[in-house]
Amino acid sequence: MENKIHINEGLAHEVVYPSDQDYHGHPNYLRIYLALLFLFTISLIASFIDNFMLMVSIVFLASTLKALLVINFFMHLKWEPRILQIMIYLALFTLSALIIGVYSDIPMVAHDVYKP
Repeated sequence: MENKIHINEGLAHEVVYPSDQDYHGHPNYLRIYLALLFLFTISLIASFIDNFMLMVSIVFLASTLKALLVINFFMHLKWEPRILQIMIYLALFTLSALIIGVYSDIPMVAHDVYKP
């Protein structure tokens, strides 16, 4: 009688990459928290800048850096395969380009349009 081992397709990657060898350790969460807090503080301080476009640029940059920290360390993208990282970063870059491209039209709208 033959002993055939059936591997569930959902767990097939465990044969190639055993989970006990995939442990990457924990990042320094306190350092990441402090970096997120620092970037949040920069966003709050930037709200006092009189130049609207400069203020929005600083807030957008700080928000992008915060999102990258969360994605890389809390969502563990840093330890995923390179092709998955490229796909997600490409999608985020495309979304950012869309937001930046559309944002320049917002100041062009007359403010009296919103008044009843």
